Amino acid sequence: MNALLLAVLLSRSSPVPGLLLAQAGTGAVQQPTPGAPTSTPTPRPAPGTPPSSATPPGAAGGTPPRPTPGTAPGPDEPTPPQPEVSDPLLAPVPPAPVQVSSWEEALNLLKQRSTDLRTALARVETAAGLRRIALAGLLPTITGNVSAQYNVLNPDAVFIGGGTGGIGGGIGGGTGGGDGEALRPTNPPVVGTLTATQPLFNLQAITALGTAREAERTASLSLAETRRQLTGALAQGLVGVSARERLAEVSRVNLRSALERLALAQRRLELGAGTRLDVVRVQQDAESTRVLVVTNDEQLRQARESLGLALGTPGAVGLARGVDLEALLRQARRDCHRLEDLNSRPDLAAARSRLVVAERQVTEVKTTYVPTLALTSNVLALTVEDGVAEVPVWNVGAALVLPFYEGGAREGRLRQTRAEAEVARQDVVELERNVTVEVAQARRGVEVATAARDIAARERDLAEENDRLTRRSFEVGTGTSLELIQTAATLRQAELQLVVREFELEQARVEAFLAEASCEW
Repeated sequence: MNALLLAVLLSRSSPVPGLLLAQAGTGAVQQPTPGAPTSTPTPRPAPGTPPSSATPPGAAGGTPPRPTPGTAPGPDEPTPPQPEVSDPLLAPVPPAPVQVSSWEEALNLLKQRSTDLRTALARVETAAGLRRIALAGLLPTITGNVSAQYNVLNPDAVFIGGGTGGIGGGIGGGTGGGDGEALRPTNPPVVGTLTATQPLFNLQAITALGTAREAERTASLSLAETRRQLTGALAQGLVGVSARERLAEVSRVNLRSALERLALAQRRLELGAGTRLDVVRVQQDAESTRVLVVTNDEQLRQARESLGLALGTPGAVGLARGVDLEALLRQARRDCHRLEDLNSRPDLAAARSRLVVAERQVTEVKTTYVPTLALTSNVLALTVEDGVAEVPVWNVGAALVLPFYEGGAREGRLRQTRAEAEVARQDVVELERNVTVEVAQARRGVEVATAARDIAARERDLAEENDRLTRRSFEVGTGTSLELIQTAATLRQAELQLVVREFELEQARVEAFLAEASCEW
């Protein structure tokens, strides 16, 4: 069939405007059609001669200028209609039940629901409690005890501290009462004792207090590192949801284009200009596009669920409509600041602090070989028959503890702490190496991702132009369905690849910033 006639028939059969249809080339040979006037082919201009102003657009040998994506065609390029298509998969994915519209909103959810953050806060509180316990080893201790005794075998006899009868035979080996008379305790007697101890020299307790303070600092640095990690996970989650939404949108655009190609191939078959093979090929391409839509939709749901888990929500969390990802990331950078010295990064500082704790634990074990000196005081009171109570004993003394031998437990503990300190030291060395490589890779990753994004953009533009020209050729009957399918698949892959490269670029920027930053919120 005449190519020009096919274009006219397609334009009349499709009332919905869409993408551009090609005009007949200058080399097309027109055949007379019954009932239609005979047209004269447009002569090809001589080489080097510009096309005449009367020549219709597309009739010249050159390719018409490509319109800017998202803008209407120019006045010299007509806009022929496109077939109207519909499919259930063209409907977008329903929005998530929970949506965030700003970084502050997402961060508030993170603070309220994050289990990692609460765990880190609990560890800080645990370290503070251990420091208070260590401080108690240097402070006085006071204990009281009140007891009542009843002699079952001889109820009339009063037994206090190993004696019977009066106080003269019983308390501490025979303490007498005032005026040389023995005290007469009640039967049964009620005895109260009060004991106080004040450490005068306890090197182990002093060392343990310093270790506990350093452990508390370690917990605080670990909390800062947890905040940095959570900030990175939240930013990556937001970028991932945005990228998956874009992929789902692009896959639907590709599905619509595939369905339009299928409608065009079917129309060509109805007009007798195409074959059943053309329709089958285009239909296979449409089904492949459907698979991408289903896959990208599921990946979008998983990305939303991952963001929900990062925010401590068991359901899906998405981005509100119209939210600018760049604005979100700019807000995130306000909560974090770039470090002037990489050695002050929280994870490095926490690792070095753990090494200090391990070394102090070695010193703490060594101090167990040192004697301890403490001041002690004991007060005893009991109920008596001639009054309410008497205090016959108040002792004040000093206690020197000499740790001679305990079976070798201190030696075993010393070996254990030395090995733990060596492990902590090697952890610091390994982390320093990893952080150095991580920062270098993060800085280089931004450059690589930017170059890959630019290359993907150029590939997409070339694939789009190739697809446009191939589609024009297929519409006028000079191209094959195989070429149409190949260029469509290449364009679809290029568009998806561009979205992935843009996602990787945003991800690389987040990683590069957080690799040298500390977050305080």
